Amino acid sequence: MKKWILGAAVMTCISLGLSAQHQKNNSREISASERAEKMSNRMAEELKLTEEQKKQVSKVVLENATRQEELIQKRKAEFEAQKGYRMEQDKKIAAILTEEQKTIWEQRKEAMRTRGKDHSHGDHTQGGRPRFRRGH
Repeated sequence: MKKWILGAAVMTCISLGLSAQHQKNNSREISASERAEKMSNRMAEELKLTEEQKKQVSKVVLENATRQEELIQKRKAEFEAQKGYRMEQDKKIAAILTEEQKTIWEQRKEAMRTRGKDHSHGDHTQGGRPRFRRGH
């Protein structure tokens, strides 16, 4: 029985991770407790959990959802810090470059931004075949 509950909890964690990826497109972010409640209710219905099982599963799912939320917040803070460092670096580099060099540098940065946007929209094929980058 414990293995079954553990297996269900693992599947819940995987499902939560996948559903979190899909929810990025939603304009309304839901809290960790709302996600956990939703998942627990769905599992209770699909698996016909007893009340005791539902309580246990809810506890496990809430713990995981809370941990995931903490990790997301931590990543956001790290991203913002890195963004600040990059801006500071750009200012220092701009102070070193000539106007002509700055123009070339800005064009290069813009090309990289555009290239990155193309990749984020799922345009990963060339001639119908997947492209692979070295080192990934």
